[in-house]
Amino acid sequence: MHIPTVFDSKILDTFKELQLSDEKLHHLKNVLRIKDMDEIKISNGKGKIYFGNLEGNVVSLKSNQEFERKNDINVFISFIQDKDRLRFIVEKLTELSVSSINFGPSDHSQKIKVDLDKLNMWSISAVEQSGNAFKPDIFISNNLDFEKFNHGLDITGKHITENNSMKNIAIGPEGGWSNNEKDKFKYLSNIGDFTLRTETASILGVSLLM
Repeated sequence: MHIPTVFDSKILDTFKELQLSDEKLHHLKNVLRIKDMDEIKISNGKGKIYFGNLEGNVVSLKSNQEFERKNDINVFISFIQDKDRLRFIVEKLTELSVSSINFGPSDHSQKIKVDLDKLNMWSISAVEQSGNAFKPDIFISNNLDFEKFNHGLDITGKHITENNSMKNIAIGPEGGWSNNEKDKFKYLSNIGDFTLRTETASILGVSLLM
């Protein structure tokens, strides 16, 4: 039986119950058809899941379980303009339990304005949908930090299996990295013989590093 998950980053071990917002309560009762005394999971997004039962507008808490990340993967992604594709990336990388997602410009990326609150909202939705114990930190950067993200994905690089210990990866625009950017990476890895869309490269690159 599927047990629905609610995200709350402020929940503590000392809590005996958690009061739900009207929005979350509506979703549980009217969309998911959850009834009083049904089981509910609560994720704090930092590796802990709390278990309880719905009673009116609160969840009565009874136990919790702590999880460990299997991989510490951080991803930089060049800006893309299509909001549906952007949401897809955030949701899928959340489901894959990456540690952080960083969006920013590159020499050939599109110039857009990104709403950080919306990115986090999409990520929270993915946590609740998947029942994940982890929510990635999400950042919008003014530039690419080549010291942190020293591992770029590029069709000219070695196969990623030769660099799979380097977990901080940068995914460029579909026009590719500039020669100047490629020179700044310490490692370049190839994940396929053909040019991949940003969302495909994100999912495949992270999966190959797990």
